[in-house]
Amino acid sequence: MLQIGLTIAWSSPYLAYLTAPESHISITMNEASWVTSLLNLGRLIGAITGSAAVNYLGSKTTVLVTSFPMAVCWVLTIVANRVEWLYAARSLAGVSLGMTYSSFSIYLGEIADPTIRGALVVLAVSGLTIGNLMISIMGAYLTMEVSAIACLLLCVVVMVIFTWLPESPHHLIKTKQQDKARLALLWYHRNCDVDMELQGLKKFIEMNNNLPFMSILGEFKNAHISKALLLVIVLFMYSMLCGLNSIIFYMEIILTTAQVTVIQPAIVVIIVTASGIASSFVSMFFIEKFGRRILMISSSLACAISVACLGLQFQLLDVGYDSAVLQGLPIFSMILFQISIFVGMLPVPNAVLGEIFPPHVKCVAACFNSIATGIFSFIATATYQPLIDLLTEKYVFFGYALILLTAIPYTILCLPETKGKSLQQIQEELTKKS
Repeated sequence: MLQIGLTIAWSSPYLAYLTAPESHISITMNEASWVTSLLNLGRLIGAITGSAAVNYLGSKTTVLVTSFPMAVCWVLTIVANRVEWLYAARSLAGVSLGMTYSSFSIYLGEIADPTIRGALVVLAVSGLTIGNLMISIMGAYLTMEVSAIACLLLCVVVMVIFTWLPESPHHLIKTKQQDKARLALLWYHRNCDVDMELQGLKKFIEMNNNLPFMSILGEFKNAHISKALLLVIVLFMYSMLCGLNSIIFYMEIILTTAQVTVIQPAIVVIIVTASGIASSFVSMFFIEKFGRRILMISSSLACAISVACLGLQFQLLDVGYDSAVLQGLPIFSMILFQISIFVGMLPVPNAVLGEIFPPHVKCVAACFNSIATGIFSFIATATYQPLIDLLTEKYVFFGYALILLTAIPYTILCLPETKGKSLQQIQEELTKKS
């Protein structure tokens, strides 16, 4: 997730450089929009391949495989001397992004004890903020080629770590490797009753594990599974349409347009991403203490306030207020947005995705969700610059705020609380409720 964070936030410092006159690859704002949008177009391909890989290779091996297209992305970035190289690099990074979101939450859901499962997903998602911070610092002080080399080395580290980790017990039981599943359970749950967990896991998986693909698709006719899919897709829709990618991709450009001069915009980006790291670690404790629903509601409200404040900044500039007086407002807005996003809007949907589906439909559900998320993300990033040109910044950010406010009643009415429950308990409750 740290390397995903590097990839997502790469656009903020380096698009500002690439669109500047001194760039060694001079690109237009229209080309810059494609550099950001192709990340999400590649994500659609990654969503499909990642879900297929989870089904046949297992969730842990799929997470390992995500590093290969990412490594090629950084190689292409190092050698890029034309914008087409960047198009290819960002598309491959999108493939890795789609594969990651199709696999990492499933992997964590399969290996984690119910009492720490939510916190573990939040810990993983905090890698996004650390990656954002690292690339923001590198973007302020290092050339594009040097930072890409550093990111490539990280891919090697991930490959080494995930080669060493055992596959999830779920996949090993599914593929009839009971001895390896026993060892994996001992590795992931050091003090558990292995025989009891193994038998419970076997019963849980074997109930529906032998269904052919068309029968699995037919399972989505069941009310509790179709509702779970719709729930997760809508949660991820809010995280994409709230302006997340647009703000992260264009953060330095937004701050420059907002006439922030009291602090250099590149330094503000570093401060903002550092605040996200702090909120991620706070969220680790909150998600198990207060549950998924409270975090999602509070995060949605705070995000709406932050983007509304950003819209207010541009509204005040338009009516002639002195930019020197207003400089604290966009900085506050960016910091509040980053904190609130990583408290709930990002970790909660990922935690729910790994918890709410029965094992025999998880891969297909993750595929559908990742495709839908990729589409929402592509729409959000591809329309950002045209909407700015058409409506100006203030109306775009006010629009994001209105979308976010609708997430609050949706969460109250539709999101079940899964805190502290085993995957088996969650399925039993959803089936009874349906």
